[in-house]
Amino acid sequence: MKHLIVLILVLSLSASAVSAQKQQSISPKSVYDQDGITVLSPNQPGWVLVQASKSETVFEKRATDEVLSAHVKTLTHKIFDNRKELLASLETLKKEELSRHKMVSVHFNNVRFKGSECLQYDGIFRVDAGSTPDFGYFNVTGYLCAHPKTNGLVVQMEFSSESNARGFSENLISVSEEFFEKVALSRIGSQ
Repeated sequence: MKHLIVLILVLSLSASAVSAQKQQSISPKSVYDQDGITVLSPNQPGWVLVQASKSETVFEKRATDEVLSAHVKTLTHKIFDNRKELLASLETLKKEELSRHKMVSVHFNNVRFKGSECLQYDGIFRVDAGSTPDFGYFNVTGYLCAHPKTNGLVVQMEFSSESNARGFSENLISVSEEFFEKVALSRIGSQ
């Protein structure tokens, strides 16, 4: 019986070590290049790199009372003849993605950002107690932008939190705005 308990303990510690290795700690303002995009990690300590590829970069920061996520990814998208059709299509795309959450509040705005036509969005959603029992809300803000230098490419920049706070604090609004401002768009292959 003792051997079985020791074996179970060793296996669980090994699994924890493997899980911790997948997320590596990073320095604030670390640079990550995607195809046509340069991303800087958030400028606060405690963030980890969850994923870095040519199409997506994901950062996460965990605390006892919240989980923060900041990511940038690219999507291929139909090319439209006018901005109105493009923005309507981007809004439909984001509404479909967010429809799996229990909406409290959501807003969509058509803006120019990073030299491109963008859909800016923000929302507050209730978290299902069965999926994440520690948190009551999923808060999100972000942009879906047509890449200004590559037709048919859409860039999604998003910042979110899971916590018991209904909405972002002023500090998190500042962190998200700084994260978005530091994303640089360029031609694919020019980095």
